Amino acid sequence: MRFSPGSPIGVMHDWYTLNISQYNELQQLNLDKSRLKIPLMHTAECLHGVGSFKQSMFPQSLGLSASFDTDLVYRVGRAIAKEARSTGIHACFSPVLDIGQDPRWGRMQVAGTEVWGEDKILTSHMGVAYSSGLSKNSSWSEPDAVVPVMKHFAAHGSPQSGRNAAPFMGHGNRQVLQDLLTPFKAAVQLGGARGVMMAYNEFDDIPASVHPMLYKALEDWGYEGFVMADDTGMIELETIHQVAHSPADAIAQWFNAGGMLQFYDYSLETYLNTTKDLIANGTVALKTLQSRVRRMLAVKWDLGLFQTPFIAKDSPDPLSLVQDHKDLTLEAAQKSIVLLENRNSTLPLRPHEQNISRIALIGPFSDTMNYGDYSGAWGQYPAGAAKTLREGLLTYTNTSKIELVSSWGANTWEYNGQYVIPPYLLSANSTNGGLHAKYFANPNFHGQTVERVEAPALDWGMYPPPGLSSNNFSAIWEGELKSPVDLDVDGWIGVAVGPNTTVKLYVDNALIMSRGDAGQVVLDGSTVMGNIMQYTFTQANSTQPPPGSAPFTFRKGATYRIRIEYQAYNLHKKIENVSSLNSQMVLFWNLVDRKQDAAVSQAAQLAASADLVVLAVGAAWNSDGESGDRATLGLSPSQDRLARAVYAAGKPVVLVLQGGRPFAIPEYYASSAAVVSAFFPGQSGGQAVADVLFGAASPGGRMPVTVPRHVGQLPVCYNFKRFARKIKYLDVDSEPLYWFGYGLSYTTFATSGFRATASTNTPSRVKDQEKREDNQSDTMKADNTFSSGDTVTFSVSVHNNGTRPGSFVAQVYLLGRVSSVVQPVKQLVALRRVYLEAGEVAHEVTMELDVDRYLTIYNRWDEWELEKGAYTFSLLPHGGSTPETGLNATMVCI
Repeated sequence: MRFSPGSPIGVMHDWYTLNISQYNELQQLNLDKSRLKIPLMHTAECLHGVGSFKQSMFPQSLGLSASFDTDLVYRVGRAIAKEARSTGIHACFSPVLDIGQDPRWGRMQVAGTEVWGEDKILTSHMGVAYSSGLSKNSSWSEPDAVVPVMKHFAAHGSPQSGRNAAPFMGHGNRQVLQDLLTPFKAAVQLGGARGVMMAYNEFDDIPASVHPMLYKALEDWGYEGFVMADDTGMIELETIHQVAHSPADAIAQWFNAGGMLQFYDYSLETYLNTTKDLIANGTVALKTLQSRVRRMLAVKWDLGLFQTPFIAKDSPDPLSLVQDHKDLTLEAAQKSIVLLENRNSTLPLRPHEQNISRIALIGPFSDTMNYGDYSGAWGQYPAGAAKTLREGLLTYTNTSKIELVSSWGANTWEYNGQYVIPPYLLSANSTNGGLHAKYFANPNFHGQTVERVEAPALDWGMYPPPGLSSNNFSAIWEGELKSPVDLDVDGWIGVAVGPNTTVKLYVDNALIMSRGDAGQVVLDGSTVMGNIMQYTFTQANSTQPPPGSAPFTFRKGATYRIRIEYQAYNLHKKIENVSSLNSQMVLFWNLVDRKQDAAVSQAAQLAASADLVVLAVGAAWNSDGESGDRATLGLSPSQDRLARAVYAAGKPVVLVLQGGRPFAIPEYYASSAAVVSAFFPGQSGGQAVADVLFGAASPGGRMPVTVPRHVGQLPVCYNFKRFARKIKYLDVDSEPLYWFGYGLSYTTFATSGFRATASTNTPSRVKDQEKREDNQSDTMKADNTFSSGDTVTFSVSVHNNGTRPGSFVAQVYLLGRVSSVVQPVKQLVALRRVYLEAGEVAHEVTMELDVDRYLTIYNRWDEWELEKGAYTFSLLPHGGSTPETGLNATMVCI
């Protein structure tokens, strides 16, 4: 619409309004401008929640994948689709189907915010479940379904040196075709994916966005959706890859390869005029452009946009859906947790039996929210729905009369961060959970008002706050802040804001900090820290105060009176960037003592005084995320100093790890009484971890990635080739710390009767669990053979022979075999998680394997083949490096 008053919008991204009328007004404006009345398609980020950052936030993909529970992942996909479509979103940039085989890569979580793990089969099953949930089993036109846009196509997950978008470091096109494309094919054919985003990287010296092999694969799969570039992916053909000498050349290559939609590349003027010129001079054939447009229109048609372009007035309220899905965020977080160590049955905690009267909660994740990337500023939105680990633990310690003391001791990364003050520590007029907010429909604190209690961590974007008529507004927040510290801390407190705003913060009626003044508005810039700060920044700014803050001493047991005065002048002329459109504010603090030695010594002092220590360390959005690539896999230096001091106190330590990648910290794993990996657990993560520690929930997740002993072992994946590990290291143990598929439980299981049978039916796609149907007729084979077109069904009896409820993850692996091309020592082929009460027996736990989809190889002669011969399948509950320990079943392909 900016290019011409008469120009409509084809596709719009990253615009989030929770107001139905605002969306419908824009769609109507677009239709009025469109000569052919073509509705716009609204796309969004939905990696683990809708990108509004005001709706439900589930665990990141790596955590969801650790659940090994496709039904759970399907239900999460359904919840996100409902929340997305309720705000007018039609297509979600999810799932990420890159296979993450280098944990130095920051997008292990962006993707952990993003990837599902190191394995093609696990990624396929999780990707299909998530896609099917989003698409409602390919029912795109339903009012609670969206189009999944899978990414990044392809070979994005094994970048050179672990650096985002670097060239693919695998071992050839066979690996790309046979392994890395497998999850994408499954999502297209089984999960309802109708969009694909091309990757930044190159492989075989050809940029992925114009690689003929990838477009040929889509054609072979019968793909009928649209193809889009990643952000600046087209222009990088010219500026980074240097395979194009001009914008016209890059755009021509894009269209002629099979591309359709640009994404923040060239200006609309350049894109439109260049495309017209390319058609006129014959560089791009008109029928080529028409075929690209036809595919885009077909997706809009299948979404039902030509029939129903608007959000229905009786659609569910977006925020009511958030309440509906609150329990699911907790369930997902609980089921994503992996128990790595549990020496002497330390967990679940039994304070009276273990003589625990005082617990020290230490670390930067003790009282902070940590959702990971694509979760708003600092990975902490929406703040109002979150529970921190301290808040979760208090639900147990308060009722058990256990004293809980806490100290941060370090930042999440190597500079002083802005951490949202948890809502449970805020109150207004005896109402807990936030401050009392009073909004005015102008920037001068008078006129129309709206009042409510809320957590002051807010992002309004271009829109008025709910209830107001103008985005030129002001607001006052007032209430009390309860200090949680157990030793006085010289930290910081402040308010971070976007551009075009002024703010003042008062504590106990004293002005603590201010930015701008009426009539002297700060138009450019923002004090909200964004993006991952690189090495040069941390070296230069590690001791600097957080932007928008003032030094403040937090006293033990103190309560402070808070007042914030905020003015938003959104009608000022905008700057040409996204941030200039965002009205936002964050009340934050930093409880790391400004004297670093004091911060660590305080934490060590509390640790020494306790009977047990819960050490909450790991990584946050500012180190594990897009462009958060690392050369090491340990804790940050400041967290490492903290951990050494805590372990030196000599008390039992329960190590709770959060983050988007595995940590190579063998000394801490070995020294801990118990180790829990929570990944990025979403908004209910604090409560979920507390539930697991105290036994209200039983851990049952499995590692979706292998945990290396040292970064020098990389790549270290479970499905290695025999020669890859024939020679051992001289300086460290050659084995990783924990294999893919590993995880402990609070109970024990026995398995028996493992068998494999074949039938001629084809396995059905994931269905809504409440409406599961199976109209297929199976033709079972009497012998132990299978052939093309068959489905192999594995079955096993599982007995929970312990005294607590728990879950068993059945994992079936194909063991190494004779082939025309070298095969891995084992390869996951089927999985299922089953939940059993103490003493319960599941007599037949079944899993299906589509042999054509998952056993076909790309042979030595570059042909697809389901090879004849013997296949030995092994049930390995913990993955592991020794296949001989499993229950085996051998079948013959004929």
